[in-house]
Amino acid sequence: MPRRKLHRKAPSLTVVTFAFVAASAIVVGLMLFLLMRDRLETYGRETLATEIGVRAEGVQTALAHVLYDEWSSLKVLAQDVGADDPATIRGKLQTLVGEGDRLSWAGYAGLDGTIQASAGDVVLGEDVSSTSWFQTGLSKPTAEDLRETVSTVSGQDRSRSSLVFAAPVRKADGQVRGVISARLDLSSATILLRDMARALDIDLVLIDSAGAVLMQTRGRAEDAPDLPSLQAARAGASTVTLERWPDGRSYFSAAMPDIAYRDLPSLGWSLVARVPADLAVAPAEQLSRGMIFYLASFGLMLLLLTMIFVESFIRPFGVLARIASKIADGAEVYPPDTNRTREVQMITAAIVRLQTRLHRH
Repeated sequence: MPRRKLHRKAPSLTVVTFAFVAASAIVVGLMLFLLMRDRLETYGRETLATEIGVRAEGVQTALAHVLYDEWSSLKVLAQDVGADDPATIRGKLQTLVGEGDRLSWAGYAGLDGTIQASAGDVVLGEDVSSTSWFQTGLSKPTAEDLRETVSTVSGQDRSRSSLVFAAPVRKADGQVRGVISARLDLSSATILLRDMARALDIDLVLIDSAGAVLMQTRGRAEDAPDLPSLQAARAGASTVTLERWPDGRSYFSAAMPDIAYRDLPSLGWSLVARVPADLAVAPAEQLSRGMIFYLASFGLMLLLLTMIFVESFIRPFGVLARIASKIADGAEVYPPDTNRTREVQMITAAIVRLQTRLHRH
């Protein structure tokens, strides 16, 4: 009696089989889920870090190309007006400025530094001999970024940034007769950067040669934090970092120093691009949702296969165990003839031989 009670407490082979398959499926599925999610997150971070660097480099090249176009136009004009009078130069300067979409002003100064011709006759007759762009422009083409303090309508002073291109104007014999210059308002570059930031789904920060923030596509330039990426840009280092910005979110930030293109003089400008770091986790989250469905489907298929396996190969052992128990109690029963497995055949044959011996005695 105690032996039968002990046997009832022991789990059946069917229960043990189902428990083993379920535990194995859970362990393997969980390890596979966590491993793939971790690998995908790592891959997403590496890909996003590379991608933000490529995007930032693309924006840097596009901005430099725009500046180079204006720079090249001014150099060509400087070579073209060598023998022109101020009135003719004024007309060509007006054509160069056009509607003022990019260049806000262009002018020609004589050797004494006096503006002799300008688009729209702006600052005509003004002395610019003390400016660095004029002094450098007498000997070679140059480009400089300028920050000016202007008064607004409300009476407050604010800083305005602009870029000045200058090139020497030479006579037919090669002697310098003056300097031609053009001013590009930063607002045109800002429009370009904002459009590209919107198209590429990134944020941009433009830094001048003095380390000051010229513009940023999200927020005000005055609110730009002092982060490692901005410090690297100011130091002229190219880097991609993961850092937390004041809004509490983590971003991959890429610093692109020295915006230059072909023979365009270095302006000392740097560009910082950023993209939210949680974008790297999005593919992993999507995969997680998909994997849950596939793992659930796999679990159902595994359950079905386990039921077929148990019914085909485990149940016969249970049948033999019950028949052996009845034979031990003296019942005249015989095990079914089954060929499912060799072990079942051996147990069946052994039970039959035992019954035969019992009947002989």
